[in-house]
Amino acid sequence: CFAMLAQLIALITMVAPAAGFAHTASASTRPSAVLFDIDGTLAHTDPVHFAVFRELLLEVKGFNGDRPIDEAFFRANISGRQNAHISADFFPDWTVEERDEWSFKKEARFREAAASSMMQSKMPGFDRLRDWIDGGSVRKAAVTNAPRLNAEAIISGIGYNGWFETVVIGDECEKAKPDPMPYLKACEYLGVDPTDCIVFEDSPSGAKAGKAAGADVIGILSGNEAEALIDAGCTLLIESFDDPKLWTYLEQR
Repeated sequence: CFAMLAQLIALITMVAPAAGFAHTASASTRPSAVLFDIDGTLAHTDPVHFAVFRELLLEVKGFNGDRPIDEAFFRANISGRQNAHISADFFPDWTVEERDEWSFKKEARFREAAASSMMQSKMPGFDRLRDWIDGGSVRKAAVTNAPRLNAEAIISGIGYNGWFETVVIGDECEKAKPDPMPYLKACEYLGVDPTDCIVFEDSPSGAKAGKAAGADVIGILSGNEAEALIDAGCTLLIESFDDPKLWTYLEQR
């Protein structure tokens, strides 16, 4: 009996470390941080941006032959880009002050139009993903080319005030997306290696930035074409944060 008991104790001693290692290995598969774009990623705001651009550009005499822009024009020339670059392309003969004034007017109109529907625009499954992130002590940041007032309005409007550890604004960096600098600044703030991060993006410009930073980029099909997001460097495309493909990826990562 004593011999059998000794053998059982020895077996338990051998198995326990192995079980502990298995648990550690599973936990280590989670990324160090998850970095989110805002417009079109946290909330499905592109339809509002499109409508406001369409409305205000019609007021600019001669722009686009005085024809309203369509969604293809919006995706190709506006979605995910910094306002300074958009206005410079659209209004090359204007002064910087005139471009800035027009952009400010556009963003104020966007906030006004989006205010009443922001919670309904929240990307499906985001609350579930938040619980997964918080349950694994994963760091998190928002990284956007949107003006800070817009970023704060969207984050507040979907009920996430204070959840992100930092919000990096492209206009406040030396270079905005598609340059990787905004994502690299977020990683520097969080103290994480970009190559151990996941980026969620909905635009080719943002996807290029995340890819250039070294992160795994997951594209959200909230407005842009799948082919454009793949070409920009996305390793996975999802419809929303509820997409089964996302959860399979997170479980197998």
